[in-house]
Amino acid sequence: MRHRHSRRLGLLALPVALTLTAAGPPATTPEAAGAQQPAGERPNIVFVLGDDFGWTDLSSPLTNQGNPNDFYETPTLERLAQEGAAFDNAYASPNCAPTRAALLTGLYAPRPTNNIYLVDDLNRGGDDTLLVGPPQGLPDEDVALPAAAVTVGERLQGAGYTTGYLGKFHVAATPSDITALHGFDENVGGTHAGAPGAYHAQNGRFVQQIGPELDAFAADYTQRYVDENIKPYAHGTDPAAVDALVGTDKHVSDALADATIDFVDRNKAQPFFAFLSPYAVHTPVGDKQARADLLAKYRAKAPGTGPSDPAYGALVEGLDQSVARVVEHLETTADPRRPGHVLADNTVVVFTGDNGGVGRFTDNGPLRGEKGELREGGLRVPLIAWSGDPDLVRGHTVHHTPVYSADLHATFSALGGADVPADQPLDGADLSGLLSGATGAPDRDALYWHLPGYLVDEARDQHPQSVVRSGRWKLIYDYESRRWELYDVVADIGEQDDLAAREPQVVHRLGHKLIRWLDRLDAPLATLREGHAPLTFTVTGETYADGHVSRHRAQTLVVAPGEEVPVVLEGPDAH
Repeated sequence: MRHRHSRRLGLLALPVALTLTAAGPPATTPEAAGAQQPAGERPNIVFVLGDDFGWTDLSSPLTNQGNPNDFYETPTLERLAQEGAAFDNAYASPNCAPTRAALLTGLYAPRPTNNIYLVDDLNRGGDDTLLVGPPQGLPDEDVALPAAAVTVGERLQGAGYTTGYLGKFHVAATPSDITALHGFDENVGGTHAGAPGAYHAQNGRFVQQIGPELDAFAADYTQRYVDENIKPYAHGTDPAAVDALVGTDKHVSDALADATIDFVDRNKAQPFFAFLSPYAVHTPVGDKQARADLLAKYRAKAPGTGPSDPAYGALVEGLDQSVARVVEHLETTADPRRPGHVLADNTVVVFTGDNGGVGRFTDNGPLRGEKGELREGGLRVPLIAWSGDPDLVRGHTVHHTPVYSADLHATFSALGGADVPADQPLDGADLSGLLSGATGAPDRDALYWHLPGYLVDEARDQHPQSVVRSGRWKLIYDYESRRWELYDVVADIGEQDDLAAREPQVVHRLGHKLIRWLDRLDAPLATLREGHAPLTFTVTGETYADGHVSRHRAQTLVVAPGEEVPVVLEGPDAH
């Protein structure tokens, strides 16, 4: 980007201190949390990350501001939300890879150490777009967590936890990296793949996308298995259809529940961290992918008010049954570390999703947008925390504070007393005090997203944008039009009424925050595509591009093909 007379833009150095989070410190430090309990009393953590599980996929109204799904059924998650702590302003990234990177590292996915924005690449919009997204990942590396990344698994290992990863990982270059580099003592089923390929085992083995470690749990259904592990959790399912599972191929959701229970049983004598990452409810979605008894149930149901796909419903409820089995195991298994108690009395269970729901299968309404987009429907996810110990999770509580996936890294670290050195600051905030009722919301005033590329297909129309959510306000910057949109997402959760023209001071205040955040991250931007005419515009205000913030007064800027197209924030008196 340059002045019309080919003079380089003047650089204005704007020193900004990097704090523990991009918008404030966590509620409590991990060191303080660890001091509250001896190492032998530190809680177990079971974390469940549903894949593509959207904000309104739950039948509970508590995580979605009274907008439960009226077709898909999730009785166990509904129970956990009722008995535990539900969050109705929980956010992720627009799709799974950046969310997993942020959650595992505790850092925003756009940070240079992650540099992950979308699955695949940033140019999923064809060859005639105005802009070109930058490359993802680190130089000469796969789009995956680098070896230097410090994951929540590594932090908990350092605090004496046994760590197990069960299911989809996606952000590892190779399956062996999950244990060799990323802090998990065991990996059961995780690979670099982002989708299961097929949900059922074939001849006692799962397909290549699912790691071979899960084959130990891939045997066909037996009558005993069905009686013990399917029937107790069946709701409204034809008993004959359940019995008909005997002798058929095992579903991956059931196998992952088996593997998680096995991991818990083998490691219950010490604190454990079980990261259960179901492949459900990611595509492929179809009759062949559904468990037959659940498919029959949903085929017989009257349609709901939104998309009512029986195969998707079977995947949703199958995931819920997996959670039910794990939670019941915690509630009925004696805790060897605490005689007279069951494991649930010293375990925190957390459930969330990795991005918004896919529109053709689920109804994200009243939210606008879906998976892959920076609208609320692409970013909001359910979040539930539960424990048998009210001192760990205060029950019957709904939290309205906006939270983000990276917060779970800080929260789990704090629960486990894991050290977070001062030279390794996190973007995520520790929510453990909020969960227990000991503290209030984390002291920060904004959450941020940055997507310098395209995801355009028959359902989605995501172009390069950056976003800040602060309080009731959500501000969106569009790089192609150099236009700002402002929504009051408390009063207007569907993002229908753009208030940018009516609230210029809010636009400027939040735009300034967004520019400073991009500058702190040294965030790359999309560049003008070769073959386009240079962009020429006059600015009174500030810009961010090429890793720098600059200020201008009535300056004409020129962006040539191949150069970054900047964020442009006009001054409050520019008009």
